[in-house]
Amino acid sequence: MDIPIGVANSVSANFGFDPLDAVHFAHQAHFPLIQIFISENMVGNSGKFAQLLHEAELENFLKIYFHSAGYLNRNYLKSAYAKKLLSVLDTNTPVNLILHFDEDEALENMLEVLETWPDKQINLYLENYFKNPGKENATRNLRKYLALFTLANSERIKLFPVLDIPRFFHQALDFREEEALHWNYQLLNFFGNRRLPVLLHLIDVKDARQARSDFCAVNEGIIPYSEIFQFIKKTRPLIEGIILEFEDKINPLKSRDALQQLLTE
Repeated sequence: MDIPIGVANSVSANFGFDPLDAVHFAHQAHFPLIQIFISENMVGNSGKFAQLLHEAELENFLKIYFHSAGYLNRNYLKSAYAKKLLSVLDTNTPVNLILHFDEDEALENMLEVLETWPDKQINLYLENYFKNPGKENATRNLRKYLALFTLANSERIKLFPVLDIPRFFHQALDFREEEALHWNYQLLNFFGNRRLPVLLHLIDVKDARQARSDFCAVNEGIIPYSEIFQFIKKTRPLIEGIILEFEDKINPLKSRDALQQLLTE
């Protein structure tokens, strides 16, 4: 399998998460994808954002993803941040924007936001996210996440999934490893059956608390990537890309090598 791999601007943590530094690193290291978190400061500085967009486009990435702050809920589009963000993202070409799922918001409210989304030039991606601890909350969260995709994808609304695999294995959810794997398989099957392309967010960790000090290269930690990628190769869901969300520049390089091995084994 040939899946493009990229990095988030978290790799520039030592440089204040500077997106330009991350763009240059991704280009120099031959990562075809880049994901950029749009901070409050950046969205308030249209000149800096325009420079970033220009330099990112010059590098000819296969895809550029912008990650919004906030959650998909009834308050998002009303916020000053979202209004500024949608203004600076108003370009002549489609833009890929990632938002976090809000498990505390009612399904009908999330659907209403999607139906009234003001910019049809934006490809909207929704990332699984867990606010509340415990297995019961996590199970309810994931069922609502799947229900939203069942209801949202129509001729009027198009929503794309972002699957953050490490989150399923965080100790706060209290899933056993086999339960976390089952949910990964269920979501991959769900999106695969609907031929919806999935963007993966990956890191690996040495401990289920997932503190920054526990980060390690993919397939060197506790997350069972070998099983997950065996499942992906067997069932062939549409994986549009992988974004590595490390906070350094060594783990992404080691992880790319590990992923290429997993995908060819």
